[in-house]
Amino acid sequence: MDNSSTAKEMLQRHYSTADPLVIPTQRIKSEWKEDNKFGFLCGILEHGEQQHREELVRLSSDGGFAEHEDVFIDQMFDHYIRPYLKSYSGSSCHTPVGSRPGSAGSSGSEPTHKQMKKALEARDGVCLFCWNNLSLEASHIIARKNIPIAQDEYSLLQRAGLQSKHQVQNGLLLCKICHDQFDLLHYYVDVVDDRLVLKIVNQTNDSNDKGWFRAAERLQMARGVAQKYFSDIRVAIDADGEMRLWFMDNKADIQPNRAGVQFHKTACLIWRMAGGADPEDEYCSDCDSDTGVDYLQKERLQRLWDSAVTLRYDQHAE
Repeated sequence: MDNSSTAKEMLQRHYSTADPLVIPTQRIKSEWKEDNKFGFLCGILEHGEQQHREELVRLSSDGGFAEHEDVFIDQMFDHYIRPYLKSYSGSSCHTPVGSRPGSAGSSGSEPTHKQMKKALEARDGVCLFCWNNLSLEASHIIARKNIPIAQDEYSLLQRAGLQSKHQVQNGLLLCKICHDQFDLLHYYVDVVDDRLVLKIVNQTNDSNDKGWFRAAERLQMARGVAQKYFSDIRVAIDADGEMRLWFMDNKADIQPNRAGVQFHKTACLIWRMAGGADPEDEYCSDCDSDTGVDYLQKERLQRLWDSAVTLRYDQHAE
């Protein structure tokens, strides 16, 4: 039996009410129960970085887990989740300037969010996920600089090889609906056979979950309808069933940062296993001011998006 399996057995004994076969009930972090903590830590064991897996194994083997449980969970949350979920990052939308000498922001030449959006519009053209051309926004792959756990660690931006939050390589052009799903860690970008592809998180352990299939089919329909309006060679769905990201400008030096998308993917998979939920009082981390979310506008856009896709799909099918 490997060390990770031993650590998972310890966690099962510690969180005796958690069912290892069931995804926990979605709760915000302040209301997490045993099943959420168990799922989160199992997510670290399954998807986390080697040093964090080893630390969890060490805590479980020397009997020190109960004493350090809350501190370890908070540290792992700060490292994996907080850089992506704006609601857990305080009321400010702005990324704090790095404290290291020579870090991004110290020279005063950091690009702005508006410059980033202009660059993304030239590179991507439409929403990279659904190919909609309405209500387009500049989404950040790494939304905020995290606070490193140790003094000798670097922020996620620096570890990804990025100098600024607003670099075009840290961005994706997304419509408002897809942007929301990406920020909530429900969508992520993966690397498959050297392609960047869209993935949808299955919030259950059921590979036949209807909600998961419905979300995928809706995106496939939208891309299928939009495909005929492009003059390039893009296809809505590749032969292996993947939804590839297509770019108007394919220059290698402006493509999405692959280390960054892998960090985001890890956050999505760990958050799923934790049954994590976003607080209601969220703020937009991808704007230039502290603007509250307009939920009525989001609902209107969702209804419009659904009805427009259905209508165009029906017409195209005829």
